[in-house]
Amino acid sequence: MTKIPLFCSSLIVFVVVIASASHENQTFLECLETNSNPSYPISSLVFSPNNSSFPSVLQAYIRNLRFNESTTRKPLFILTAQHESHIQASIICAKSLGVQMKIRSGGHDYEGLSYVSDVPFFVVDMFNFRSVNVSIEDESAWVEVGATLGEVTVFRVPRFYDQNALDLAYLWQRRADKWDDDLFMRMIIDVVNSTTPAPEKTIRVSFFTLFLGDSDRLLSLLNQSFPELGLERKDCIEMSWIESVLYYTNSPIAPIDALLSRSPPLTYLKRKSDYLQKPMSKEGLEFIFKKMIELQTPTAMTFNPYGGRMSEISPLAKPFPHRAGNIAKIQYATNWNEKGVEAANHYLNLTRILYDYMTPFVSKSPRLAFLNYRDLDLGVTHNGKLSYFEGKVYGVKYFKKENFNRLVKIKTKVDPQNFFRNEQSIPVYPAWKN
Repeated sequence: MTKIPLFCSSLIVFVVVIASASHENQTFLECLETNSNPSYPISSLVFSPNNSSFPSVLQAYIRNLRFNESTTRKPLFILTAQHESHIQASIICAKSLGVQMKIRSGGHDYEGLSYVSDVPFFVVDMFNFRSVNVSIEDESAWVEVGATLGEVTVFRVPRFYDQNALDLAYLWQRRADKWDDDLFMRMIIDVVNSTTPAPEKTIRVSFFTLFLGDSDRLLSLLNQSFPELGLERKDCIEMSWIESVLYYTNSPIAPIDALLSRSPPLTYLKRKSDYLQKPMSKEGLEFIFKKMIELQTPTAMTFNPYGGRMSEISPLAKPFPHRAGNIAKIQYATNWNEKGVEAANHYLNLTRILYDYMTPFVSKSPRLAFLNYRDLDLGVTHNGKLSYFEGKVYGVKYFKKENFNRLVKIKTKVDPQNFFRNEQSIPVYPAWKN
């Protein structure tokens, strides 16, 4: 028997794998062409790895550099759909050929679930579905999934630890869910350098506000509901709503067409979430402040106030259950610029440590989370016999038990094979439970 050198055998395997993948793509393309509307040609919308535009198309809507490494598994191809028939064809072909379909439309997708998988997959990119149609006659609006919205008095007031930041944070959480309905005031806690002659790390608490009204009314409201902040007229800026969208993201408010950009600055990041249901004591806040200075990560903790119209809707009226009873939603945000797994693990670990320190102060049984801040630390499902039980682990945190079970019941009826899935999707009931 003739022995084949190791490098040759590796080459043979490599060639076989490439040939197999190429054949699969060809079969899939034929399937797409057969099942889509011929009036809307689909072949030119399919980008495979051997296409020179593949990297740019793939990376165009990657918002987290953690999932843009050379070691990250890439899709077999990307379909930049332009017509409804393209979506229908994708579903038919994915089911018949047994390939996982990932759907990407932008948005938060902090964990890359719309363009990363551990199994062979392809991506249906929905960014071309970006129209917004408003009907005055029937008072309805149709916003396609790829649309970026944005195609009146505000202020941002920072207070450092030596400027009464602890007292202000303590008072904010006691009043945040009771502000006037026209007022949105988030609180951001981060670690910065002090302004002392010998700079050292200190806590900064910033109050960021959007208000539907003018400066006079805003000042009047704040003087009554939060006089301790000491808001002055010079802190307030009146602008159009569309300008406030840019201001809200810490961007220059001109030119306005910056809102049309689909290429935001990229970074490596991790996000986690919590719900604050009882105000923290000053001692508790002091404890967290010290831990943040010690860790110097996450980059920031952002408290988004609830209350208002949110609290008037029953938690069972819609899948989203986090309404009355919540003071604020908390986002842990960590950004970094160093490449590599070692750096990622370092920052991920620091974020998880602070999250653990917050355990006594947030919702319990279960510890709740916000679906739009995807967090795979909460659990994943593997689409096997245990998928319902795996899904329940994160599902009750995102939706609470009753809503989660309602969603599972619906999913089991409309998608019994669990075709539409990702690592944190709604699972189906196990066969024995149907």
